[in-house]
Amino acid sequence: MNEQSLWEIQAYGAKKSEILESVMDSIGFKCSGPGMVISSYLSDAQEVMQYSTPALNDARQYINIAKMLMMEFNLGFKE
Repeated sequence: MNEQSLWEIQAYGAKKSEILESVMDSIGFKCSGPGMVISSYLSDAQEVMQYSTPALNDARQYINIAKMLMMEFNLGFKE
């Protein structure tokens, strides 16, 4: 596994390409677009932060995924 893949797994919990494929195949994305998927990841992060410190890594990964999706779909960023 290359260095980029290792970083992506640490940051997101999976490879970026796998996440994007999963997102773009999801019903939420197909029906409502990337904004709904990003909102779902942020809601998941809020949910897991309520429980315990070990879950904070999951929350961090969900937030990182949301940020990556915002950049991938050019939501709120100017070139």
